[in-house]
Amino acid sequence: MNELEMISKMLHKPDPSDTVVREGRRRLQDAQAQPRRRSFVWLAGGMGLTTAAAAAAVAVVVTTSGTPVAVTTGSPNKTPHSASAVPAQLSSTQILLAAASTAQNRSGSGTYWHVKADHSVRAGKKTLPTKSTESWIRRDGQAWVPSDEGDTVYKAKGSKTFSLADSHVSFSQIEQLPTDPEALKAWIADKVDNGDGDADPAAREWFVANSLVNLLGDLPAPPEVRAAAFRALATIPIVKSIGTMKDGLGRAGDGLEISDLGVDLKVIIDPETSLVLGSSYRSGKDGEIYKEGTTTVRVSEWTNTLPPVVPEPERTGPARG
Repeated sequence: MNELEMISKMLHKPDPSDTVVREGRRRLQDAQAQPRRRSFVWLAGGMGLTTAAAAAAVAVVVTTSGTPVAVTTGSPNKTPHSASAVPAQLSSTQILLAAASTAQNRSGSGTYWHVKADHSVRAGKKTLPTKSTESWIRRDGQAWVPSDEGDTVYKAKGSKTFSLADSHVSFSQIEQLPTDPEALKAWIADKVDNGDGDADPAAREWFVANSLVNLLGDLPAPPEVRAAAFRALATIPIVKSIGTMKDGLGRAGDGLEISDLGVDLKVIIDPETSLVLGSSYRSGKDGEIYKEGTTTVRVSEWTNTLPPVVPEPERTGPARG
């Protein structure tokens, strides 16, 4: 059975009974009457599926700014059988298997791997300025980065590698990553175990999930490897669906949450392209925030075009890269 057949089977589930609908509406009304509590989780969570189907009135769209946006989707008097009822939120498995099918069929060819992203970080009470990064990387590891003179680039020194599972990997190593989901998870888990297999299971699961997200967002992985990464994520229990989210540019996508070990990571996936639009994270304990940040991916693509190249600028401080 392929992913589309699996998704179709999961989507065609019977509607809740009238008793469940009445109980869901009662719980929603009770919740609305209670004062709202502050949550440690960075982004607000959505309603349960049964409650959402019973209410059939409002969906919660969660943004990376942490502000829920109410979107009217139907009349509160409509039943789940009505055409105006709120559609059931897709599960993480449905989202990830659909993304795997899309990724499998996307082209992975080009001369340069071009990535542009915006990053913001706050550590304790200190907020760092938003930093933008951009690079064009050839398969032999040669990279070019933007100059200060507008739409031009200069050649960076050294050979560029990528970070995956706390290791530096080259283009050739990325292309040789396992295309079987279980084998890919085992490859990553071996990095945290350092080959001895004695890592804490919860730490290993978090490490694997986080590394798979990193692979999908940053690395020039072949289509088969990207598809395997999505399928591997679909098997990890701590990966949850949290509904529609918007990134820093206002682009909407499927939101996933990976929350464990005091770290809350959220990822936005474009369902049309399977690309990661952005991510956000927050770490802390007992209500105290240690560090948080967001990444908005503006460009993540293969290209055959390199902007005009200029000589590397002379600098007194650290070189850009």
